Amino acid sequence: MRIRRPVAAAAAALVLGTGVIATTATAASAHERPGHSQGPRPGAGDHGKQGNHGIDRWLESRIDRTVTPEAKEALQTAREAARTALRSALEAAGSDAAAREAAWSAHATAMSAALLAFDTATLPADQLAAVSAYRTAVAAVESDLRSTLVAAKDQLKASTDAAREEFRAAMAAATTWDERKAAIEAFKNATKPAREAFAAAMETARESALARVEAARAALESAIPSA
Repeated sequence: MRIRRPVAAAAAALVLGTGVIATTATAASAHERPGHSQGPRPGAGDHGKQGNHGIDRWLESRIDRTVTPEAKEALQTAREAARTALRSALEAAGSDAAAREAAWSAHATAMSAALLAFDTATLPADQLAAVSAYRTAVAAVESDLRSTLVAAKDQLKASTDAAREEFRAAMAAATTWDERKAAIEAFKNATKPAREAFAAAMETARESALARVEAARAALESAIPSA
């Protein structure tokens, strides 16, 4: 049996409305097997983090960017180098959660540097500071959201570990479908409070993230008269 995550959208990927996707690898799966710890691993969650540095369509609609072939090529080259370094770091990290998180942090830093260079080369001088401040604010939202998701996922696991052990024992002892069904229902009931707490944490995180992004947008529009 698996625990179906109560807020799959928040656990798997949260679209903030900026064209940016915030997520976390350790909360990537919408399911969790009893007795099976889901640590960071390659897959949908890892891939989702790459969206953190995608095109922010809202931002692009507010600025006056002049893109040259050289600037575009430099950005593409920097992004590919960051992705290559990330893949190598993740392979080396294996299942080491701290090493994987460090790999993602290094990737975020490299991608932010690439975007700053691109902005510097393509934006009017009077818009660069405002755009940089906006990107920094959004990056902070994403980082905080990932941390919240990781903490909530860890709390969910800790709160359901005992029930998972009991479930495994009950399933091992069961000899009929009725006994297995009873074990499943008992597990669902035992973990319901933890799953509801996880759902509440995800909703709070979502609301906070959206509010902070809106504040960053408002600050950008105030700083750029033409926005």
